[in-house]
Amino acid sequence: MTQRQLEELILEKKPIENADLSSIDWTDLPDGALHARHCVFRDAHLTDAELAGAKFENCSFELARFGGANFTDASFSNCSFFDSETREGCDFSRADFEGATFDNCNLATSKFGLASLFDTTFKHCKAAGCDFEDARFGKASGRVSVSRVRFIGSQLDMSSFRQARLDDCVFSECSLRQSDLRQTTLSSADLRGSDLSEANLNGAILDNADLRDATLLGLDVTQLASFEGMKVSADQLTDLVRPLGIRVFPRGR
Repeated sequence: MTQRQLEELILEKKPIENADLSSIDWTDLPDGALHARHCVFRDAHLTDAELAGAKFENCSFELARFGGANFTDASFSNCSFFDSETREGCDFSRADFEGATFDNCNLATSKFGLASLFDTTFKHCKAAGCDFEDARFGKASGRVSVSRVRFIGSQLDMSSFRQARLDDCVFSECSLRQSDLRQTTLSSADLRGSDLSEANLNGAILDNADLRDATLLGLDVTQLASFEGMKVSADQLTDLVRPLGIRVFPRGR
């Protein structure tokens, strides 16, 4: 598809379907929300693109770069951001995804350095090996900084959130096996039903975090910075107190 054809469809508020948009110049498009279906973005540079409110359905992004782009309130459904040949994901560094939604997307090994992810939702996504270090999950509200992001039923194995501020964030029934959560702040975070097996939580803050029904294999509470008020289920206690030298027995024994 040519630049002119794309711009005409945007102005007419028509969806773009089954098109190769790899060579489009995204820096100066006409106003109007883009709606792309079954489109390909191969080695595309969406740097500094203004695509707030855009909709992408069943699209393929291969080695695409999103640096500094505005994707606030955008939605991505059944999209792939992973190149199977190079085994690399996309680069979302410095992009703004505030209020955006990723639903059933493949984001494996993607990089989110300095990306704004406040109020972003990742639902049923494959995001193994993603780099969320330095991503911005919070937003200033007066003198208070509020953090908010939702990961729901997503695969985040071996992903890195090191030193991230994730207070009040949601990881509902996610897989975080072997993920790097060193020195993260997870105060009041909701981690119910998630698998944290062999995750590295050294130096993490879990004050008032909800870990009920989560899998905590390998969690050493002595390596946490703080866990005051942390919520767990009764059947999790045996594994949690073992590093403290405490043994738990059934009642009456």
